[in-house]
Amino acid sequence: MSESNTVPPWLNKIVRGMLRSPLHFVLSSNIALFTFTGRKSGTEYTVAATYVQDGDVLTVFTDRAWAKNLREGRPVTAVVRGKTLHGTAELTTGPQIAGPLAELLRRVPRDAKYHNVQRNPDGSFNQSDIDRAAAVEYMVTIRLA
Repeated sequence: MSESNTVPPWLNKIVRGMLRSPLHFVLSSNIALFTFTGRKSGTEYTVAATYVQDGDVLTVFTDRAWAKNLREGRPVTAVVRGKTLHGTAELTTGPQIAGPLAELLRRVPRDAKYHNVQRNPDGSFNQSDIDRAAAVEYMVTIRLA
């Protein structure tokens, strides 16, 4: 996500509240809550983020610094479709995340704006934009227990 295209804090607060409520189904098919502990501060953080799920693996992309807390198999609690799940996180950066990012955009096209990815005239996502986003973003992979 680009700094200019992030969700405003007031909207993020509403999204977090909805994801904790019985109305979670409005958003929870591809937005979840992720709770983790800051590696230096020890403070508990909860963020809402778009995810894709493949079996027992959740994948999240962000350019936000919170992702740095999720290195080296750190524990994460996720609220996915109203259910609390536990797992461990792995952080990946670099050009190798371009393919998984393209897959996220295929499955959740509305997120293209948060990654500054435009569509080509044929409707496909611009690969140069995806590559540029992959160069500055983090991919967080959460393996569920």
